[in-house]
Amino acid sequence: MKTKLFALAGAAVIALGGSAFAQSYPAGNIDYIVPYPPGGGTDVLARQLNDQIARTTGWNFVILNQPGAGGTIGMDQLSRADGDGQTIGMGQTSNLAVNPALNPEVQYDPLADFTPIALVNTQPMGIITHNDSPFADFAAVLEAVRAEPGSVLYGTPGTGTVSHMSIERLMAQDDLVFEHVPYTGIAQAISDVMGGVVDIYVGSLPSVMQHVEAGNVRLLAVTSAQPHPLVPDVPTVASLGFDGYLAEDWKAVVGPAGMPEDAVVALNQAVNDALADPELRAALEAQGSVVLGGTAEEFRDFLADEVAAWASVVEAAGLR
Repeated sequence: MKTKLFALAGAAVIALGGSAFAQSYPAGNIDYIVPYPPGGGTDVLARQLNDQIARTTGWNFVILNQPGAGGTIGMDQLSRADGDGQTIGMGQTSNLAVNPALNPEVQYDPLADFTPIALVNTQPMGIITHNDSPFADFAAVLEAVRAEPGSVLYGTPGTGTVSHMSIERLMAQDDLVFEHVPYTGIAQAISDVMGGVVDIYVGSLPSVMQHVEAGNVRLLAVTSAQPHPLVPDVPTVASLGFDGYLAEDWKAVVGPAGMPEDAVVALNQAVNDALADPELRAALEAQGSVVLGGTAEEFRDFLADEVAAWASVVEAAGLR
């Protein structure tokens, strides 16, 4: 997968200038569509980011939670909104890069129907196993799968999630066969991995770390390109012979297609300024995030790479 992550430090930020539009933007409240329920990770991130932007700009965001269908209901609503800059939202790997390829009922085109504004953060998946597992490390898991295809059961939060697709990408890259066990909630999944019902569980690093730190499970690997700052001694999947492997849950601010360039510039700078705030940055990093930021053009190129890469994985796996 050809991807490129843009660290906030050193990222080019476009100056707002003195245009009349920039002086008057926004014209009232900004509706902010979050395609997941209140209290979830995406919702919390959106509120943290928007609160910081509001403190420095005086803008007022109205959070509109529109959950359902893996985030595609809210994103579909966003794609149909007026592109005047008064409605934006939070997109991410699953609803912008995976689901449009996975689900033929998705009506929006992630590249044609949205305006990229700014990348926000990214989080890898963590692969865990139970304390009595025979797998000392993830290399042992791979050895078992190669010796007996389908012998390793892996749990995820559900079909089409980044957790699920991270193993699909692994299988496509090396002709491996794991057996997928999708769950609808992490509580039952963690209980089952602790009890050995499934051999491994794949979830976002923040969601599994509390159980790792409590000593209930062992962390075998992460799916980022480089070792993660929270667990620098835990190997990446890429380091185990999978060059170029990467599977992360990134999040970004997007708007409907056709947004005025001045609105994009204003919003992009506001996001970058918010992510540069030491308190917000520290909070995100403590949650397992790598803070991104960067220009709208960088995000546009990144999104095109991600859409192509995950479409390739979906096609190789024959998933629908």
